[in-house]
Amino acid sequence: MVRFAKLSFLLLGIALLGVVLHNTDMQSLWQQVERIGFGGMAAVLCVYALYFGADAVSWHIVLPAVALDGRWMARMFAVRMIGEAYNNITPTASMGGEPVKAWLLKSNWGVPLRDSGASLVIAKTTSMFSLVLFVGIGAAMLLVHERFTTQHKLIAAAGFAFIVLSAVVFFLMQHLKLSTQVARWLGRTRFGQRVGGALLAAEDIDRQFAAFYSGHRVRLLWSLLFAMANWMLGALEVYLIMSLLGVPLSFAEVWMIECMVQLVRTIAFFIPAGLGAQEGAFLVAVGARTGAPAAGVATALVRRFRDVLWIALSLAVAAAYAVTPARYARGELDAAKS
Repeated sequence: MVRFAKLSFLLLGIALLGVVLHNTDMQSLWQQVERIGFGGMAAVLCVYALYFGADAVSWHIVLPAVALDGRWMARMFAVRMIGEAYNNITPTASMGGEPVKAWLLKSNWGVPLRDSGASLVIAKTTSMFSLVLFVGIGAAMLLVHERFTTQHKLIAAAGFAFIVLSAVVFFLMQHLKLSTQVARWLGRTRFGQRVGGALLAAEDIDRQFAAFYSGHRVRLLWSLLFAMANWMLGALEVYLIMSLLGVPLSFAEVWMIECMVQLVRTIAFFIPAGLGAQEGAFLVAVGARTGAPAAGVATALVRRFRDVLWIALSLAVAAAYAVTPARYARGELDAAKS
């Protein structure tokens, strides 16, 4: 059933991409893409490396078990590269690479799974709340922009409400210690008695959340700031691509476009790498602002090519850490025993 769902989501993404390309002037599209060139693609990768680095620092800050220095920053960057590559190639709501990150920290540098696991959830929380701020600003600008229709504005408002709700629910799951509540309920069942160690781990992680939120508020603020910088660098990347394509837009207008793209990607989280959804969002948003939807699809394809290059580089880094399915499976088994 799970495999069928994964295949269905992938096919849905391919179908969406097909619809987008069908509604795009292909000749104009390739003319746009050809303008990027090698130098332009190198510049896009440099901006993306900064984008990626801001997110890695945001996670690094909420992991008190490791030092805040350059050596650990490089390690966190590499681990995040590997984990995000797995997130992008597996249809698991951008969560397939999270266990890989925790396992790499434990197997290479002895970081306890409870510490890395808690930090990953907290980093996800700061990312979600910073996304709320980023999208909120973009949606506010979009609502008063004359080039976007009432339908676009309603979609933006509904999407923003969905992201706010998701962020609040995700935080409350930690604040209300739902993992502990579920663990206690399972503990009264026959199944719970068989996996008592895992249930104790859930309670321990909830205690990690409480300790961090109460004792590391300065770190939490810095993590939010770097997470916000991550989203803004994403908008800067779009600004750069659009400039290379010869479609001059203000940074505020690019912010609105990136806002709509992130709204769609968040709602379509179940589609691997947002395939088709990202292209459709660019088609609609850029088409509405400029009247040139092909430029939007070209921007999405440049991003997609950047993704391919970055994933290939990330998997090469993974090879240096010997991240293979067999070894990863052994790591999970060892973790379950510890």
